[in-house]
Amino acid sequence: MGRHSRPGPGESFGEPDEPADVPENPTGRFALPGGDADGGGAAVEPGDTGYEPSPLTDTARRRIATFEGGHRSETGRRGVSISVIAALVTVVVVVGAVILWRFFGDALSHRSTDAASKCLAGAVNVGVVADPSIAADVTTFAESFNAVVTPIGDRCVKMVVTAAESDRVVDGFVSNWPGDLGERPALWIPASSIAEARLQATAGKEVVSDARSLVSSPVVLAVRPQLKEALAQQSWSALPALQNNPTALDGLNLSGWGSLRLALPTAGNADATYLAAEAVASSSAPAGGPVSAGLGAVNALMAGQPKLADGTADAAWTALLGSGDGAEARVHAVVTTEQQLFGRASASDAKNNVAEWLPSGPVALADYPTVLLSGTWLSSEQVSAASEFARFMRKSEQLSALAKAGFRAEGTTPPGNDVVTFPQLGTPLSIGDESERATLAAAVSNPASGSATTIMLNQAMGADEGGKSRLANVVEALNNRIGALPPNAAVGLWTFNGVQGKSAVPLGPLPDQSAALTSTLTGLSPSGSGAVSFTTLRLAYGEAVTNFRDGQTNSVLVITQGPHSDQSLDGPGLVRYVNSAVDPAKPVAINVIDFGDDSDRATWEAVTQASGGTYQNVATSDSPDLTAAVTTLLN
Repeated sequence: MGRHSRPGPGESFGEPDEPADVPENPTGRFALPGGDADGGGAAVEPGDTGYEPSPLTDTARRRIATFEGGHRSETGRRGVSISVIAALVTVVVVVGAVILWRFFGDALSHRSTDAASKCLAGAVNVGVVADPSIAADVTTFAESFNAVVTPIGDRCVKMVVTAAESDRVVDGFVSNWPGDLGERPALWIPASSIAEARLQATAGKEVVSDARSLVSSPVVLAVRPQLKEALAQQSWSALPALQNNPTALDGLNLSGWGSLRLALPTAGNADATYLAAEAVASSSAPAGGPVSAGLGAVNALMAGQPKLADGTADAAWTALLGSGDGAEARVHAVVTTEQQLFGRASASDAKNNVAEWLPSGPVALADYPTVLLSGTWLSSEQVSAASEFARFMRKSEQLSALAKAGFRAEGTTPPGNDVVTFPQLGTPLSIGDESERATLAAAVSNPASGSATTIMLNQAMGADEGGKSRLANVVEALNNRIGALPPNAAVGLWTFNGVQGKSAVPLGPLPDQSAALTSTLTGLSPSGSGAVSFTTLRLAYGEAVTNFRDGQTNSVLVITQGPHSDQSLDGPGLVRYVNSAVDPAKPVAINVIDFGDDSDRATWEAVTQASGGTYQNVATSDSPDLTAAVTTLLN
């Protein structure tokens, strides 16, 4: 008998063989087999006396009601709560949104990564210009960097290194960029920060976004071994006189060696000559005065160097080592850096031919800055890549490689050799004024075409010990120096005594004035006592400014012993006049050679400082000090 069918006569409902769910009819009635609740078959009302619901049927109904949840309807059925449905829909929507967000986010991320790894936006070269002394190492670093660098944005980057001297880079930014140096760089590694100062002085400060030292190397003199002991503790300020005095080294127990014969190469020399010029100017300038006040000493040093085929370091080294006899060599010393000397002194017999000498005083340092550049020619990817490469080169592996090449790098110890021992250094030379650094550099890169000097000589000078007049010694030193000046120099002469000052030989080109100068000087004799020096200088200086000669180093050289005796103009009055007469567009330096214990010394020091000149006190005219002073200041 089927489930839930009415029993036949004499039969009763029994337990079903197995539980079963009974479908619910909308009318609340149960349909019998063969019919439905709408009349298609017999229907049994729950209240009929002949029907007893099965316990299992009730259980099934309770399960259905429990599953449906909610509340019971008016008909007795349980419905589904609206809030439950809304919650379920909300959960489904949120979960779906999260899944979609993650799916599309991952897809876009993978797409961007794939695009970058495939350089879909293209590749870009990043220009790096390095000084020739470090360019080979930087090229090696660039190769390593290019192998590991990840794309920046959607572009692949490649560092391209070119070697170039500082002069070419600075000139390229001012005028046309040299085609053989590739595109304008994003990163520049010159030998020293003086190159950075020169660039900013010409192209503007905004062209540099950042600059930090990578490694360093002090400026030294490569000298013949015999000369190292003779120089001993000489300072940078002594070099101009040693350079120009024809018997300077004889006085240092090197008989027959003559002058210093110091070569100052400007090409292939890692900015060493520029840095040496700063050291000479700084040590020669008056105390408290600007470094540029020592410019006269720099000009004298440069003008007195040996004449070589060209201004390259190779030419200087050839001349230094080309003669077996050190005294006869055309060059006795070469300004260079410790790192370059280390590289050139790698031969086993180097110590027999060359030695390292470091002048006393603050150390001129080639500091190799990584100069990050800024300009419209650079893309953001190039700027970022240059910055990353600069950081890459500061890692220990790269610094160790630079130390092996002879550079001083943080956390490393250079190996050293028979010539270069890498001794501990003193305080580095510091020149914070970028405009002064640029001015000194210009004196090296574009030396003046000769000098224009007005000599102002005191005739009222007495005799020195030994009987020879001080004036006679001065005349001899002046004639010797004038005879050694180049033909493009211009010289004039003023004389004064205790009564008057006058122009004896007008300022003019040396070939035209040489005979007149020699004749006039030779004919001078001591005249009276006292001196109208202040009033004569006012006249001579005004004339020098008025007749300023473009393209030359203009100066007035005062040689006196004091005291000034004309009361119409005192010391403070002279200083005020000079301050008012100085013309930055027509710079005329006042240089003073002052004998003995002169009561006017403070005034002379003040006017030299005001005009950018040099004050030199000489104890006696009967000594090499006079020759050295004349040689340095008349150049």
